[in-house]
Amino acid sequence: MIKMLDIYVFKKFMARVFFLLLIICSIIILTNFVEMIDNFINAGMSSKEILNYYLLTTPMFISYAIPMSVTIGVILSMLSHIKNNELIAIRSLGISYIRLSIIIALSSFFISIGHFYFENNIVSNSNHNRTILMKKYNLKKNKTKLRNFVEDIDKSRSIIIMNYNNKKEIANNITLKEIDVDNNVNYRIDAPKMKWDSNTQKWHFDILNLRSWKSNILIEQKIVYDTLVAIKNINPVYLISEFTLPDEMNYYELKDFIKTKKESSTNTNKWEVGLFHKISYPFSNLFLTLFAIVSAIGLKSSNISYGVGLSLLIIVIYYILIVIGKNLGIEGSVNPLFSAWLPNLCIFSFSAVYYKRFIF
Repeated sequence: MIKMLDIYVFKKFMARVFFLLLIICSIIILTNFVEMIDNFINAGMSSKEILNYYLLTTPMFISYAIPMSVTIGVILSMLSHIKNNELIAIRSLGISYIRLSIIIALSSFFISIGHFYFENNIVSNSNHNRTILMKKYNLKKNKTKLRNFVEDIDKSRSIIIMNYNNKKEIANNITLKEIDVDNNVNYRIDAPKMKWDSNTQKWHFDILNLRSWKSNILIEQKIVYDTLVAIKNINPVYLISEFTLPDEMNYYELKDFIKTKKESSTNTNKWEVGLFHKISYPFSNLFLTLFAIVSAIGLKSSNISYGVGLSLLIIVIYYILIVIGKNLGIEGSVNPLFSAWLPNLCIFSFSAVYYKRFIF
């Protein structure tokens, strides 16, 4: 009987989730099309190119819709059991609400795992290709110039680039310097321009001004013409990453990028928050499921409109917590790991606190 009950609950739940996923994605795509249609026309895009745009955009919409579909699906499933007096029948057989909820929670857990792999392998790649397409047709501000770039190459050396053009791979107004343990300058290189040489994997300088100090006394100054200089970690791929958002890289690419950033003692809060969010966000399905179960059973209402309203309220609260957590993590107010998991922890805390109050 227990096995049949699990299968029944599982089928009802998954059917609602897939149906809601289809409906929500359709609404998002239609809304986006209405917003973007003028941009498509102005860009002169053909129907084939517009279709390609939505093929690349749909994975992101699906990722957005999964937690919504799961949350609403849980609420509607539980309300359906309440409306049909199935919960009363189940309780009369000595089966607890916890036992009934296990199959839904397990389903959400596996949905979370699948969501992570979907995000990691499909969404990040689609987002990257979508950004390229948007830049091609000027659907998005084409940021190809980096300004006022300041980076620590390592603990003693740093670089300042006032302007970098990614298309031409040319940096302008460059300053390289090295300091000693007492924060005194050992040497400094100033140059009006440097261009990436793909053959040698070095930067080519037409002219540079090299100065050296010892104990704050200038000991050498010379002009060097037509020379190549290797600058650790500083290359076009690294510089273009400043244009790339965390959601355009998968988990492992972003992890490697952060490792490189840390080698130069750079603040990596923004990227670390994005990295941990790539795990915490997919698993929001599980935490939202737990909270939705407690809310639906505890408040004991079979009103569908109430259920949809409750679902939307839970989702809005969750996304507000995501924004708050990300901002706190990026600003360094809290640990990036904690900031990424803050929404899930809050939702889980609400579920734990109100479980006994609602259920018993």
